Amino acid sequence: MNYQRFSPMSQNRMPPGVLNLIVINVIFFIAKNFAESKYIDLGNILGLHHPFSKEFHFYQYVTSIFMHADFGHILFNMFGLWVFGAMLENAFGTKRFLIFYLICGVGASIIYQIWVSAIQYNSFVGNVPGIIEALLTYPPAGILIGASGAVYGILMGAALLFPNTEMYMMFIPIPVKLKWLAVFYGVAELYNSVHIDSSDNVAHFAHVGGMIFGFILVKIYSQNKTHFY
Repeated sequence: MNYQRFSPMSQNRMPPGVLNLIVINVIFFIAKNFAESKYIDLGNILGLHHPFSKEFHFYQYVTSIFMHADFGHILFNMFGLWVFGAMLENAFGTKRFLIFYLICGVGASIIYQIWVSAIQYNSFVGNVPGIIEALLTYPPAGILIGASGAVYGILMGAALLFPNTEMYMMFIPIPVKLKWLAVFYGVAELYNSVHIDSSDNVAHFAHVGGMIFGFILVKIYSQNKTHFY
């Protein structure tokens, strides 16, 4: 793998897949805030509820990826999408990249829901009927929104393809190799998933889930470059 340095500001143009995803996310964000001014909770409608919740719909696995809580939330995710997504799209092509993004986002949500259910109902280990009854009666509360799972999957994919590329990132005064950046974020998110803080409303294990799917998809693509989609 060639050693190189990378700065997002050095990109001559934003790839179409990344650009379209950013535009869609911004449109959803504007629509969400406009709907709130009309007393419509679009976050509740399009955000992902637990599958055993009465408010769950399958389309939420996709729509939730494009919903964000506030400006800081969408800014962080879109910055990550711009930086790492450009690298991945240039390597994969637009179609493969968009499929990669959606699979990582949906996969992250599924893994997070399994994780939350396992934590909440660990007292029912070995009692499958008990777990099902508990899920039906008291499904895990909360709504999952945000592109973070997909972005962390893209980070993992970029780190696997360009491990020694040095990144000049915002708020980091020195260049950091992409592989170490991925390791740092992966360990940090795994730690925060295990050491649960009741005041923390970030779905850390969704980030871990996105990285897991990113790893799997890159390995699949590396074995079958012709038929990735």
